[in-house]
Amino acid sequence: MRHYSAIIALGLASLGLQAQAAVINNPAQVPGTQQVIDFNGEDGLFIGAGSSWTTGMPAVTFSSVDGDFTVGQRWATDLGINGSWGAGKSFLSFDTIGEMTVRIDFGNLRTRAFTADFSLYQAAGSRSLLTVTAYGVDGSSSSFTLGSFSTSLDGVGLDDSTLIDSTNYAITQGLRLAQADIAYITIKGDGVVMDNLTFTAPVPEPQAYALMLAGLGVVAFAARRRLHKAGA
Repeated sequence: MRHYSAIIALGLASLGLQAQAAVINNPAQVPGTQQVIDFNGEDGLFIGAGSSWTTGMPAVTFSSVDGDFTVGQRWATDLGINGSWGAGKSFLSFDTIGEMTVRIDFGNLRTRAFTADFSLYQAAGSRSLLTVTAYGVDGSSSSFTLGSFSTSLDGVGLDDSTLIDSTNYAITQGLRLAQADIAYITIKGDGVVMDNLTFTAPVPEPQAYALMLAGLGVVAFAARRRLHKAGA
């Protein structure tokens, strides 16, 4: 019996070692029930440095760490060699000139994975980067970095003056943590735009499950007592 227990323990340990955080690039890779924040509920709401914006049920909070951003931005945005974004498409935009950070908190309810549509202003010859980091409730973290996204789109150079506002060119990317749920993510960059934040709908805390199971146990016990009395 001990021999089999040891084999099972080793097998579980190997599975744990194989599990790793993964970069994902399709909303379909976000497991479980999905929620999407598309920023269409606001029309150019300005969030100054040190301030926050909360949306959704359950609530997700976007906080400015060290710069200004706009929620529900609708103006056409020139992203340099990364194209353009606009034509009535609502999105979140970083407004401070220079690198800044926005933090997105999932509160006391957790999420397993997320993706979003990202782009950023990229002048020819520049090396500005967009870095996204997910922080697990266990203290773990994982990141990815994006830079110049492409040199052409549908045969049109992204620095071509004929680009129209509806190009809305972006890369869809996100993270799935190996073990822990995600407590919050940070987005750091210069001239960032993002849209369609898709994430696993947060699930109740373990304590909530414990209370629910305890309640079911009480109901089952009461039902059993009634049956016992009826049969007596």
